Amino acid sequence: MTAIGEMKRARIAFVSLDGVWHHSFALFEDGGPVPSGDSQKEKVGLDHLAMQTESREAVDEWAEKLIANGITVKGPLTWGPDIGGAKESSGSYTIYFHDPNGICFEIFAEPMTVEEYREKSAEAEVQTANSR
Repeated sequence: MTAIGEMKRARIAFVSLDGVWHHSFALFEDGGPVPSGDSQKEKVGLDHLAMQTESREAVDEWAEKLIANGITVKGPLTWGPDIGGAKESSGSYTIYFHDPNGICFEIFAEPMTVEEYREKSAEAEVQTANSR
């Protein structure tokens, strides 16, 4: 975390993933905590935010850092429709965790390329058409 501050109506946090740039992403709070503590269980306009990192090893390092700081981590998982992901899933290597307000975050690596995804989608369409 590079900096945490207050704006007129909300808090803000700047997070550097590489320790070089001031921030890799920024979080702007708007409103209070998710009542259930889990944005994936309660519809509040956001299911989760996904952020890519460079490798599976980096995902594992993030999981270790989060756990060491007392944060519950789900995963790692490799998402695809075969394990409950959307048919549009990328096959990425993923972890999930929640911020103190209950917003879910995903850190992932190694998704399919756009070309791989298009080929997989075309194959699935052919299989669906052939099974009719």
